[in-house]
Amino acid sequence: MPPSVPLRPSPSGGAAFVIRDAGLADTGAFMAVIAHADPANPDPFGMARAILASRPMPPLSHHRNLALVAEDITTGAVVGALLGGPPRWLFTHPGIDRVSLREALTTRLGMINGFAVHPAHRHQGIGAALLRAAEQRFTQNRYGLVTLDHQPDLDAFYRRRGYTVDDALLVHLPQQRLIGMTVDDTRMSAKPLHPAVRLADVPGAPHRIITGLLPGASLPAHARFDGNRLQY
Repeated sequence: MPPSVPLRPSPSGGAAFVIRDAGLADTGAFMAVIAHADPANPDPFGMARAILASRPMPPLSHHRNLALVAEDITTGAVVGALLGGPPRWLFTHPGIDRVSLREALTTRLGMINGFAVHPAHRHQGIGAALLRAAEQRFTQNRYGLVTLDHQPDLDAFYRRRGYTVDDALLVHLPQQRLIGMTVDDTRMSAKPLHPAVRLADVPGAPHRIITGLLPGASLPAHARFDGNRLQY
């Protein structure tokens, strides 16, 4: 049986639910629910079908991908769904110029690509529970940071849950290197999962810098950004 978290009663008196790994048999229900995360897109999480069709294996639910569902314990209906894994930009960013660097980052940097709760089951703590379950799974497997993109009207939701909300993601790499990602119409939030990882305010840098994610990439207190590169 796939791992699950304990049953959680609804604060509003609704049905209890359990969060567990999603499998092939959940594909139809999973796709129907997670589509609510991006209703304007006809198939926003199409890659989930291939993930759910693959063999479940560690470290996450499907190797480096994570698929979770929230299941109503009374009816057995899937009422929430979450899809996570490595950020897709890791495979296209020009600053990640070595396979070894990409592989190292995929073991330390996780992303929640999307999650949603069925409209009839919202305001029962299901979304927050799915988010916690994903963070716990990443933490248990030694990931240092989790990120996600979201609409600006959800800034307060994520800040309450320990995320730093910004319009860009800057990551400190070994040898004083820095890579960044920006988003156009959404927000980019990040949450450290390991004590060595932090979001540092560095003089001269346009955004906070994620440091401590990889060995040899910890910023000293005197670090500065000169407009082109880190100096320390």
